[in-house]
Amino acid sequence: MTFITLKISAWCITGLAAFTLLWGASEAPERQLQPGEQITTTLISIVPTLPETTTTTTTVPKGCAQYVADAITAGWPADQAPMLARVMFRESRCIPTAFNAKDSNGGSRGLMQMNGTHVQWLTELGFITTLDDLFKPEVNLAASAHLYRMVGWQAWASTHG
Repeated sequence: MTFITLKISAWCITGLAAFTLLWGASEAPERQLQPGEQITTTLISIVPTLPETTTTTTTVPKGCAQYVADAITAGWPADQAPMLARVMFRESRCIPTAFNAKDSNGGSRGLMQMNGTHVQWLTELGFITTLDDLFKPEVNLAASAHLYRMVGWQAWASTHG
């Protein structure tokens, strides 16, 4: 009984395959391209119209070495570059927006972590108008260079030694 079922199934599959082949044979053959003949294809491209957007520009963060170069331009002595790089990395990991709210001296801001105790003289000398200006690398580096000229590395005593 199983042998007969298997044989009938095989005949059915063979018959279906032959029928499928014969069905396709009844169609007209496709035209073959002749040598040198060209095909023209029209491509339609649809570009969606996007609503107006405002463009925002993001700046790529600089590394410590680039900020040290900026610091020298801002007034830091070039011979202090190795120590400056070390202190800047220890203070802020060279992230201009670094903020230490735990600093009891009004919080520390920016690359060199200038703290709030300096707000008066920084404002009087025109370095800043608000403490948030210290998040700008050029302001922070110029202000910290001035602080360095006043007291040396003492302002960063906990990180430079």
